Amino acid sequence: MSKQEPLQPGQVVDTLGELIASLAAFAAKVPAASRMILPGGVRPAEEAVEVYEDIVYRFRDRAGSTYKPLPPLFVKSLEAFEAGKVFDAVPPLLQCIELLVDLHNQEMIKFNPEQQQRMREYHRRLEKIVPEAKQSEVDLPAPDSY
Repeated sequence: MSKQEPLQPGQVVDTLGELIASLAAFAAKVPAASRMILPGGVRPAEEAVEVYEDIVYRFRDRAGSTYKPLPPLFVKSLEAFEAGKVFDAVPPLLQCIELLVDLHNQEMIKFNPEQQQRMREYHRRLEKIVPEAKQSEVDLPAPDSY
């Protein structure tokens, strides 16, 4: 078995984007009133769960030490997604963005301007999934700081 190349920041941004796209697609199909935790609530299709799960575990297998904090957050989001708990799937992904911004600010990784813009867009998309929130649960620095 050959050793895999370490993940590049762009690959991490792509992975995060895939998860957010899957979550947003499911959230768009679920009426806002039923996004709350309801017994026997709406759940994503089995195929959608498999796609989300594949993204999470593919990333986990390649994460390495730099991105070690991300897989547990991805798994939390996966578990909430699988249960149809849209609100609970968002905060772990917001935490991922915050961690990535911290890694960038500490110069452990370097996002190019395009990747930085994608991260800002991902943050906005996640906030739109939970429109009732008045303030983000993560204190993300001003967009011009990353």
